[in-house]
Amino acid sequence: MSKLLIPPAVLLLVLMALLSSDQDDTAADLVLASDSEIFTLDPQRMSWLADMRMGYALFEGLTKWDTTDFSCHPAVATGWTVSQDGRTWTFDLDPEARWSNGAPVTAHDFLWSWKRLLMPDTAADYTDLLHAIDGGEAFFTWRANALQNFDPTRDDAEALIQETDRRFADTVGLVALDDHRLQITLAHPVPYLLDLVAFAPLMPVYRPAVEGWPENPDLIHGWHLMQPPSWSDRQFVELNSKTGRIEADHHWARPGTLISNGPFSLDRWRYRRDLRLVRHPHRKDGADAPIQSVLVRSYPDPTTALLAYRSGEVDWLTGVSADMRRELVEARRVSDEQDPDLLTRSTHAKLAYGTEYVGFNCRPTLGDGRPNPFHDAGVRRAFAAATDKQTLVDMVSGLGDRVTGMFTPAGSIEHYNPQGGISFDIARAKEELAAAGWTYDSDGRLINGEGDTFPVVDLMYSTYSPRYQRLCTGLRDQWIRNLGVDVHLKGQDSKFFGADLREGNFMVARGGWYGDWGDPTTWLNMFRGDDGNNDRGFKHPDIETRLNEAKMMADQQARLQSMARIEEDLFQEHLPLIPICQLVDVSMYDPWKLQGMTKHPRLVQYVADITMVSPAPESDAP
Repeated sequence: MSKLLIPPAVLLLVLMALLSSDQDDTAADLVLASDSEIFTLDPQRMSWLADMRMGYALFEGLTKWDTTDFSCHPAVATGWTVSQDGRTWTFDLDPEARWSNGAPVTAHDFLWSWKRLLMPDTAADYTDLLHAIDGGEAFFTWRANALQNFDPTRDDAEALIQETDRRFADTVGLVALDDHRLQITLAHPVPYLLDLVAFAPLMPVYRPAVEGWPENPDLIHGWHLMQPPSWSDRQFVELNSKTGRIEADHHWARPGTLISNGPFSLDRWRYRRDLRLVRHPHRKDGADAPIQSVLVRSYPDPTTALLAYRSGEVDWLTGVSADMRRELVEARRVSDEQDPDLLTRSTHAKLAYGTEYVGFNCRPTLGDGRPNPFHDAGVRRAFAAATDKQTLVDMVSGLGDRVTGMFTPAGSIEHYNPQGGISFDIARAKEELAAAGWTYDSDGRLINGEGDTFPVVDLMYSTYSPRYQRLCTGLRDQWIRNLGVDVHLKGQDSKFFGADLREGNFMVARGGWYGDWGDPTTWLNMFRGDDGNNDRGFKHPDIETRLNEAKMMADQQARLQSMARIEEDLFQEHLPLIPICQLVDVSMYDPWKLQGMTKHPRLVQYVADITMVSPAPESDAP
C-alpha cells in the first residue's frame, strides 16, 4: 500500500502548530484531540458528545456499560433488586466509593443530584429523564408553576425553597434508605433503567462543590450529616428573592473546585486550548493503570488536528472531519490494521448510532417575530420531497453513509424497525406547497394568497467541519433549483450555533443526533414539546399522547411496535426534521499503540479503559 502523501504547504502548517503549542502540553500519558469544544463539565447540564466523554472520565454513575456490547455492569452500585411489578428498584452502593477529596459517595449524593436535574431552576436538557420516577413530573410542574407565579411582594423565596424540599421528599419516588442504599420507585416500568442510570446526566455531583460551601473538615464524613450553610455563604449559588429561583454560577466545574468520583480528576482546563486529567487519588482501580494522565487538546480546525496526529503530537483523534478523510477511509477499506502506513492503519470508520438531519424551526413565528412558513407541516413535507439525499451524501461524504427516511438508525435497536419516510419527488413537493397555500405566479415566484413571496430561507450550520458547509451548500442548490426559493447560508462558530438553536433563533439548521441509550425513547423524546433537546420547538398533541401511552405499556413488544408507528407518522406526516443519513464515525488511533478502544456504534469510549502498548512498533512518523 502506498503512503498517503501530505503536500509540503500543509506540512508547514504542522510545523507552525507545533511551534505555537505550549511546551508542557505533552506532559500526559495519553493525548487526544476532541472533535468539538468542551462546553461544560457539569454532568446534569451535558448534552454534547465531547462533554460526555469527559463526564465519563470524571464521574461515575450507578452502573456503567461494557462498551463491547453495551450490557450494564455495577459501578458505584454493587448490586440491585427489582420488585415483581418492575417499579421499585433498590441499589446497594459501594461503601468504599470516594469523592476526589476523600469524602464518601453516598445515596444522598445521587438523591440531591437527581433533584437538581429535576428542578426547572437548573434548565437542564435531560430533566424529562426523571419524569419516569413516581411523582417526578408532577414535582417539576409544581416547581415550574410556583416560580412562574412567584410574587416578591407576597412570597418569600426561602419559604418556597423549604416547601420545595418538603414536596420532593414527600412526593418523589427517591429515598436514601441509608448512606449506601438508594430506592427508586418508578411511575411505570422502565425496561432500560440500568442503561439509563449509566448515562452522564444521571451521574452524581458533590453538593458542597456545586454550591461552593465554605471549607469544613467535617465534610470528610459526608455533607448530608451537616446543616447547609446560609445562602450568602455559598459561593456558586444564590437564592433570588425577586424570582424565588436558585441561580447558579457554573464556575464550580473548574480546576481547584470540581470534585469528582470517576477514574480521573480535573487538573487543568484552558478553554479552546486544552484540558488535563489525572488519576483520582482515592480510587484503588487506577493506582497501577498505565495511563495516569490525559491531555485533551483543541485545534483551530480539523485539518490541523489531523496533522498534529500525523506528527505524533496526538495519540487519538476522537473525530476526523478534515477534507482528507474520504481519501483516508478509501485507503483503509483495502487495507488492515497491519498496514505499515500510519494514517492508513490508524483510520477507523464505522456506521454510528447517529443520524445527520436538517431541522426546521416549527414555531409559529421566527426569532425576529416574522411569521414562520415552516410552522406548516405541508411546507416541511415539501422541502423534504425536494431533497435528493443520495446525491447529497455522495457529494459531501463518500464514507458509506446510509441514506434514511427514519430518524432511528435502521437495525440499531432489536425488534424495532420503523419503515418509510418521504422520498425525493419534485412533483409531490410542489403539490404539498400548493396545498399549504404557496403557488407559483407567472414570473415563477412562489407566493401565498396575499401575494407575499416565500421568505428567504436561512440555512444555518456550524463552521467546525467542512462537511457541514458542503451539505448545506448542496441543500441550498437543490431547494433553489427544485422549489424556486431563495436560500442563504449562515455559518456560525459552534458556540453561537448551539446558543441560537436553543433560543430558537433560526429557520432551518443542519444537525446530528447520537442516541444516548439503547431504546427508541432516546430518539423520540426529542419530539416532546417540553424536551430540553427539542430545539425545533415541535409540538403535536397526538404525538405527545401516543408517546405517553407507549411508555405505560408493560408488554415490551407492543411498546416497540407502538413507538415504531409514532416514528413513521413523525417522518411521513409531521417532518419536524429531514433525516438525511446514518452517520459514519471516523476516528484515528494507532492499533499498534492503543488498546481497549471500542468499535461499537454507540460511540462511548471510556478513557479509563484505554491501555497503551509499550514499546509500540515503529511507524512511519516523519
